[in-house]
Amino acid sequence: MLEIHYIVTGSDEEVKKYDKASDFLGAQYKEVPDLQDNYQVTKALLDGKEIELDDKTIGGLFNYLNK
Repeated sequence: MLEIHYIVTGSDEEVKKYDKASDFLGAQYKEVPDLQDNYQVTKALLDGKEIELDDKTIGGLFNYLNK
């Protein structure tokens, strides 16, 4: 399971969950993606383990998982 904690500018932290990382990647490829690339990621967990991101944005998470 992929759990993404993120902040949209000027709002509270939100959480989005996907059964698999590939579900997140597929959702980001859509014409209107689930999450905007510039949203700030506060924490991302893959199968319960935190992912260390150099680029702490949705775009950075996408690039990390798309390797």
